[in-house]
Amino acid sequence: MKYSAESLEQVAHKILQGFGCDHCEATIVADHLIRANLAGHDSHGIGMLPMYGQQVEDGNLIPNQTPEFLPAAGAIRIVDARRGFGHRMALLALDHAIEAAKEHNVAVLGLRNSGHVSRAGNYSEYCASHGFVSMHFVNVWGHAPVVAPYGSCDPGFSTNPISIGIPVGGDAKPMLDMATSTVALGKVRVAHNKGEPVPIGWIIDDAGNPTTDPSPIWSRREGALTAFGLHKGSGLGLFVELLAGALAGKETVATGNHIPRGVFNNMFSIVINPQGFDDQAAIEARVMEFYDSIKGGKPDAHTDEILMPGEPEVRNAAERTANGIEVDDETISQLMLIAGQYNLEAPSLQASLVTLS
Repeated sequence: MKYSAESLEQVAHKILQGFGCDHCEATIVADHLIRANLAGHDSHGIGMLPMYGQQVEDGNLIPNQTPEFLPAAGAIRIVDARRGFGHRMALLALDHAIEAAKEHNVAVLGLRNSGHVSRAGNYSEYCASHGFVSMHFVNVWGHAPVVAPYGSCDPGFSTNPISIGIPVGGDAKPMLDMATSTVALGKVRVAHNKGEPVPIGWIIDDAGNPTTDPSPIWSRREGALTAFGLHKGSGLGLFVELLAGALAGKETVATGNHIPRGVFNNMFSIVINPQGFDDQAAIEARVMEFYDSIKGGKPDAHTDEILMPGEPEVRNAAERTANGIEVDDETISQLMLIAGQYNLEAPSLQASLVTLS
């Protein structure tokens, strides 16, 4: 079933307020989640709310938290999110880093001990909207690793996303947003909820054999996701863990406590003022010259059009804004279940969803 983005965002906002988030925080988190759905990243969209509700119940995700801003060290800024909602904590930390970048032309940010920050691309877009180049590296701790390093049957780190954006006209263009695993774990959740197999190559079973069944890894954490690009993606995932966990944070997936239903993030970010290098218009012109040169290439026999990083998200957002966001029935049921657990009227919430097909 497809639902309007507006009605999904309103439902998300009400559920978040049920969790205890104030209006401001609920607005930020709901906007972030639905923007992920619009971009085509359902793995990081409204379907995350049941997990957040469980974490709030456990005391491992704290609504309306006040972050701790540690003393500055030159251009380095460190922020302890104190397990607050990562969507708001990350924006507050990036605002802190952007102020440092205005002074130094660059800032290096360590966001520690955060609740789930969700889609990393949102932060490249946010920095670009303020005129800054940015790079973000996120590790995941609090639960056992889920991604097998190249050549291993055993999980060794998590999905460890990377996002990079360059501002052109206030937008991140191009904008890279990728997990260092072949897919995000949330995409396996979506397949599990739909009762669908996953493509071969996404996951392995606990003996290291490729499998298309998403249930063992999602339901019982048996098996592992694969690293994208064999040894190359595995190497990137390893360094994301080190930059975000060992350097910027205080926990890697190897050392952080494994907590039932625990998901915490550290984020290592570099924020750059492009005007420290040259006139902004001149930089943007060079970016677009290169951008257009790639777009002007001849597509290969298997490709209709050459797409730049970030283009699929823009097109998905336009299509889903017009035609609705598909959310499977199992995810809707999970949303209504968690809403009921927080004394919200689930039938009324579900009735407020506007279906488009």
